[in-house]
Amino acid sequence: MKITPPKLPSFLPELNVNEALLEDYYVSEGVVSFLELEEEQEDKIIFDQIHFQNVSMEGIRFHQVEFVDCLFEKCDLSNVDFGDAVFHRVEIKNSKLLGTNISQGRLTEVKIEDSIANYLSMSFSKLKKVMFKQTSLNRADFIEAAFDKVVFEKCELDGANFTETNLNGVDLSTNTYEQLTVSMEKLDNCTVSTEQAIGFAKSLGLLIKD
Repeated sequence: MKITPPKLPSFLPELNVNEALLEDYYVSEGVVSFLELEEEQEDKIIFDQIHFQNVSMEGIRFHQVEFVDCLFEKCDLSNVDFGDAVFHRVEIKNSKLLGTNISQGRLTEVKIEDSIANYLSMSFSKLKKVMFKQTSLNRADFIEAAFDKVVFEKCELDGANFTETNLNGVDLSTNTYEQLTVSMEKLDNCTVSTEQAIGFAKSLGLLIKD
């Protein structure tokens, strides 16, 4: 599946987000390499065509935030509360999302690659054309998420929770895990490896006999 990358201009100037936010809550067209925000952002903020580089947002709580055509590289988004956020044509590379909350979010044309996203929460979120590639998603939470063309490629998914999430059309065969929580009635057309299929069978109480 091809994910449409962020539509960024060939040249972006350095941008001081903190100064921009003093004037408006719409921040656009720039490279951001430093960010110093209050722990809680009560106003809605829109980031449009922003390249975040080596930025830390750790622990920030956004009331409402929208990212459109944004690229995150080597950023720390650990423990950020992005609840109800909108991500549209966003790419996250070589970044940390440890314990990040994107529950009830809306993600379209999003790619998360070569990142650490253990304990990521996307419960009750809507994901359309989203790819997780070579990313650690151990203990991640996808409870009652709505999947539409979601790809997991060579990820670590140990302990991930997909309770009440329809995995129709999802391919888990290239991913690794020892334990996975799923709703068995929502596994139709989910692709798994032979070893993974045996694991699911055992979880149903079946005895495997050679």
